[in-house]
Amino acid sequence: MKTNAKYLAIALLISTSAWAQENISIGPIAGVSIANLRGDIPNNDWKAGLTAGGFFNYSSNSGLGVSGQVLFTQLGAQINNKTNDINLNYIQVPILLTYFLGQKGNTLRPKVFIGPHVNFLVGAKDRNGNDISGESNNPNYNSIDGGVTLGAGFNYRIQNKIWLNVDARYGVGLVDITKSAANELRNQNFGINLGVSFPFGSYNERSGTINTR
Repeated sequence: MKTNAKYLAIALLISTSAWAQENISIGPIAGVSIANLRGDIPNNDWKAGLTAGGFFNYSSNSGLGVSGQVLFTQLGAQINNKTNDINLNYIQVPILLTYFLGQKGNTLRPKVFIGPHVNFLVGAKDRNGNDISGESNNPNYNSIDGGVTLGAGFNYRIQNKIWLNVDARYGVGLVDITKSAANELRNQNFGINLGVSFPFGSYNERSGTINTR
């Protein structure tokens, strides 16, 4: 009887240890992007767009973590007193240093984050769907944009190892997105996003290896 109890205690210890070490999660994310352009552009205003993609999260025992994301994001602006749009569609890749508040294992984990993002332009159209990207040998917009994303939110455990991820963020472009020498434009946007994370595996800080489920 004592032997069985000892084996049960060992099994519980191993199970608990494996749960604690499982610190990488992945999942889908979607939200709303409210975008505008800064710079040499008159009579412009904010416009709504979509954000959708996927992410991975890593969280350490200290509360620090990293989130890497690949997103389709709609940026641009309303122009000419809201009579037309500049719709800039990007594949956006943010790498966000994240700090989780509260204790690891809590049902609710508030978080703050900041980090760089890179945008890859995949299309530019006006409100009527006309292509405004320019000629292939004379484009109107740069194909790559870069900036900084910062924000805050929370992760909420909806069942064992599955978390609802909620955040509000602001992204500011640091690169002139136009090819014109006469003016400069930079992206900016606010976003509200929802995601669901599922366990993927664990990262061992000592060995630098990742063990998947």
